[in-house]
Amino acid sequence: MPSPLLLATEKGYNTIPGIIAQDITSWADVKQVARELRKAEVKAAFKSIIVDTVDLASSLCEKYVCNQLDIENIGDGGWAKNGWAKVKKEWEETWRSIVMEGYSVVFISHAKDKTFKRKDGTEYSQIVPSCSTAYNEIIKNMVDIMAYIQVENNERKFILRSPDDTIDCKSRFKYIDPVIPFSYQDLIDAMNRAIDKEAAMTDNKFITDEKLQAPEVKTYDYEALMAEFQQIAGELMGKNSEYYAPRITKIVEKYLGKGKKISETTLDQAEFVSLIIDDIKDELVNK
Repeated sequence: MPSPLLLATEKGYNTIPGIIAQDITSWADVKQVARELRKAEVKAAFKSIIVDTVDLASSLCEKYVCNQLDIENIGDGGWAKNGWAKVKKEWEETWRSIVMEGYSVVFISHAKDKTFKRKDGTEYSQIVPSCSTAYNEIIKNMVDIMAYIQVENNERKFILRSPDDTIDCKSRFKYIDPVIPFSYQDLIDAMNRAIDKEAAMTDNKFITDEKLQAPEVKTYDYEALMAEFQQIAGELMGKNSEYYAPRITKIVEKYLGKGKKISETTLDQAEFVSLIIDDIKDELVNK
């Protein structure tokens, strides 16, 4: 059975036997993994991708967009640069592209207690993910199950539904059990029970069997990347400038923004140059 691939933004997997992990130190690493996941040999090796943690992965995504917009903080630039909208788009499109390749994605976040106010003014406490509310809402819309791992008397359980609303969790499976033991097989069994019950309630009209050491931070040699870009672009332009020029421009603008040129990049944007070169190789050179 194919193993899951752990995208590790922190070192927390050394004691997990048999884990296959890819250290993630930048958002460019995530995008490069997404590119590799399209390959047939990689699809044969992995079926699930685990993101540990959302909290750190989201900060890498924000840093990536800040560098893209040449700003210090994601809130800088106001409506003109609209950083938050670009972060949301970047985050959603990256994970959606992985899901569309047939992988399941598991997002992990820590938990915290948060106090909310009801309409009548009374307060209540709820266990929620420690990632920011913005990312929590994005992920909620993406996932089929949002569960909380509860530990009682040294026994771990999956909380899949919270009738009293004290835990922020949800499931698209209408009849899934609220609480189950913490194991992969118990989760699969609970999903199957929920599907079977849904089938019984709807006379099988809507059910089908068809498959719908601390890591070294990667560094980029900006000058070398720029030289590589000039060489590749020069060779393509020499072959057919009318054909390749607009396609190269489209790839550059995909990462740098409309009207931006690669000659306008800074040292801090070296990862974008690297991604641009990778896309040109994939879409124009090796096609």
